[in-house]
Amino acid sequence: MPRLNILKSWKAFMLVIVGLPLAAYGIVRLAEQKYAPLPWYGENFEDMHRPEKAFRLQHFAFTSAGNLPVDSEDWKGRITVAHLFFTSCPTICPVMMEQMQKIQDSGADINLVSVTVDPGHDTPQKLQAYIRQKGYGQGNWQLLTGDKRELYRFARKGLFITATEGDGGPEDFIHSDRLVLLDSLQYIRGYYSGTSEKEVRLLLDDIKKLQHER
Repeated sequence: MPRLNILKSWKAFMLVIVGLPLAAYGIVRLAEQKYAPLPWYGENFEDMHRPEKAFRLQHFAFTSAGNLPVDSEDWKGRITVAHLFFTSCPTICPVMMEQMQKIQDSGADINLVSVTVDPGHDTPQKLQAYIRQKGYGQGNWQLLTGDKRELYRFARKGLFITATEGDGGPEDFIHSDRLVLLDSLQYIRGYYSGTSEKEVRLLLDDIKKLQHER
């Protein structure tokens, strides 16, 4: 009987020795995920660790579905989630648009922006028809088009949404599932898969972090 008690005590001791560090690690990781600042990104998804070295969105000028001019000044002071799409896309774009709709339905006070990579087809009139048909792109959500070379330069050198090279010419094409999170000062603060519900939930959590960061 004493031997059994000693064995039980030894097991309990080992559980405490192993369990306490694991529990402490879990608490630290949870705190980091909830309260640690988001990274500041530079070119090609590089974490610059602080804003002084990070990339800040440069000037752009596009056209909305309502055929109105939209430029970088319109995004200042607002958290923004941006991504690329095209209205005739049969694969990842519909899934991404559904996830963007979930972000809008969350009630977060942010800009949502969908930038077409097929401006030859996605004219303002086509975007308007898409909005009426699908219900996307209303309220705080803009669908944008413009000159292809400028759109592709924005994707590659503004959002760094892809590492591929190209000139925005007739044979150039970009297709990506990334959602890009920008803070109110127009620094890139996160990249997420727009086809992953888990990553979109993380994005929503990170939006709250940025709102508390102001």
